[in-house]
Amino acid sequence: MKNKVCDILGIQYPILQGPMAWASDSRLAAAVSNAGGLGIMGIGFSPVEIFKAEIKKVKELTDKPYGCNLITAVPYADELLDVILEEKVPVVELETMREFYHTLPEYTKKLKNAGVILIGKTASVEDAVVFEKAGVDIISVKGADGGGHIYGFTGTFSLIPQVVDAVNIPVVNSSGVGDARGIAASFMLGADGVEIGSRFLLADECNVHDNYKKAIIESKEGDTAITGASVGDAVRGLANNLTEKVLKIEKQYEGKEAAEKIQELCSGCLRKAAVNGDVMEEGTVVVGQIAGSLNKRESVEMIMKELVTQYEAIIANLLKYNFQ
Repeated sequence: MKNKVCDILGIQYPILQGPMAWASDSRLAAAVSNAGGLGIMGIGFSPVEIFKAEIKKVKELTDKPYGCNLITAVPYADELLDVILEEKVPVVELETMREFYHTLPEYTKKLKNAGVILIGKTASVEDAVVFEKAGVDIISVKGADGGGHIYGFTGTFSLIPQVVDAVNIPVVNSSGVGDARGIAASFMLGADGVEIGSRFLLADECNVHDNYKKAIIESKEGDTAITGASVGDAVRGLANNLTEKVLKIEKQYEGKEAAEKIQELCSGCLRKAAVNGDVMEEGTVVVGQIAGSLNKRESVEMIMKELVTQYEAIIANLLKYNFQ
């Protein structure tokens, strides 16, 4: 499975673990890196002191490449950047919102000058082109079927080939992959790697509440919902009482009034689910549409082993087919 993404990142397999707030901390990221992939901590919204502490922890847990995300729209992003440079983080997944596109060149310049490898998180062809021009090394593409914040509404199978055709740097698919079939499909679409989030939520090394993991395991196809799309802040997670309330607000109100009511209702909702275990009333279980096929808890080592072994079997079987 070694390819351009592996060569750039210095990893064994082109499998990245996506940064997820309240889920992908130093422990999970280190486990993925130690198993041959790239663990990325989802600490981009963390206070500076926690951000720095997690980076120090991951360096104690692995001597392999690892990463963290940096969100330029965060008001204190410059302080987080200083920590990244001070701690010599090897890989950064750079994220932003479209109104903050203008900030990208400044951040990429400082990070590249320090030797940091940059992954640009995108949700459209336009995003991908902007991030490539800004100087990132790899494009990570998230389709509408991914979990968490959704910044574009094109599905993975339609989006990946268009991004691949639009840029000249390696592309990683960061949505809709839960097993080796997703890896093989991503490569067929032109991607050079995958970034997996939802599957790693069920890893033994992921610290989310047991209720959070159980909710994912018990979910089925069609159980996710997108809320906030009408106010420009779309999020995909499991449908529950909270999502019903949000969707009701979106029907009754609009614009700034709707956004304020949703913000008030959903404040701290991810923490309430991931840390406190409230997965029905006030918490949100962030997961992609792949949730319906995720049905077991395993160690990171077992997940990685299964992904690689099954991928090799899929490719061997694929070679039996031809059009003659």
